[in-house]
Amino acid sequence: MRYSLLFAIGLSSCVSREIPRSERIVVEIAGDRVTVGEFDRFVETSMHQDEPFLAADVMEALFGQFIEEKLLLRAAADAGIRADPKSVARRLEVIEKAQMVSSQASSETAMAAVLERQLVIEKLIETELFDGLEVTDAEVEAHFEANQALYERPATVSISQILVEDEPRAREILQQLKANPALFEKLAVEHSQGPESSRSGLLGTFGRGELPPSFEVVVFALRKGRISGVVATDFGFHIFKLHEKTDAELLSLDDVSDTIRVGLLRDKSESELSRYIEGLKQTYAVRVHREHLSFAFLEWEDADAAPAPTEESP
Repeated sequence: MRYSLLFAIGLSSCVSREIPRSERIVVEIAGDRVTVGEFDRFVETSMHQDEPFLAADVMEALFGQFIEEKLLLRAAADAGIRADPKSVARRLEVIEKAQMVSSQASSETAMAAVLERQLVIEKLIETELFDGLEVTDAEVEAHFEANQALYERPATVSISQILVEDEPRAREILQQLKANPALFEKLAVEHSQGPESSRSGLLGTFGRGELPPSFEVVVFALRKGRISGVVATDFGFHIFKLHEKTDAELLSLDDVSDTIRVGLLRDKSESELSRYIEGLKQTYAVRVHREHLSFAFLEWEDADAAPAPTEESP
C-alpha cells in the first residue's frame, strides 16, 4: 500500500496541468510570449466589446493588427524608445474631459497603458519612417495631369418644384404658370405636397448624378428661369423651375494642390509603414499558436508554428 501511494503521488506530479485560457500562448515574437489574455484586452480596447460578439473575420483582422502592434513595440524597445509620462498624462486628460473614459482608477490605468503604447509607436514611426518624408511639386503636378477627371467640378442646378398626386391637377397648375410664371412660389406654397412647400418649393442645388434620372434629364435641359412640363414619377406629378445652372469645370492645379499633396503624403506614409512592418516580420521570428485561437488566422500559414508551451505542477 505504501509503495502504491508513493507511485500515485509521483505520477500526479508529472502530469501537466491544463493552462487557463488567459495564460495560453497565442504568439511568440523573437522569443517573447504573448498570451490570450493580452489579445483579449487588445480586442476590448480596440472595439469596446468582448470577443464572443465579434465575427471570425473581424477577429482575424484584429489579431493581425495585434501582432503588428507587438512588432512595432518590440522594435521601439530595441531602439530605446520610451513614452514621455507627461505626454501620456496630457492625452489622458484630454480624453477624460471629452468623457471618453471612466474616471475610475482601473479604467484610467488601462487607458494610460493604451496611450503609452500609442505614443511609443508614433515616436518610432516618426523617427524611422516619416522623418524627411515629403511630396514634391513635380509629384503633385504629375498626379494632377494623370487624374484630371477627379478634379472636375460637376455641372449643378438650383431648382424648385411643385408636387401633386394627380395629373389633372398638375396640368391645371401648369396652365396657370404658363399664363404667369411669377406665380410659381405662391402656387408651390398653396398646392405642393412635398416638404419643400414651406420653402416656396425650393429643393436646393444638385450636381449631376445626385438627382433621380427622370428628374435630371428634365432640369438640366432647362434654361435659367424656365419651368418644366409635368414630370410623372412614383412620387406623383412634378413641375420644376430652374433658378441657376453652372457648367462642369476643371479645377486648376492651384485649387487642388494642397489636397493632392496631403493625399500623396498619406499614401506614401501608408506604403512606408507597410514596408517597415514587413521588414519587422523578417527581423523578428513570429510563431502563431493557432490551436489557442477561436478563429482561423491565415497569415504566416507556412511558418513553423511551435507547439504550445505547457506548465508542469511542481
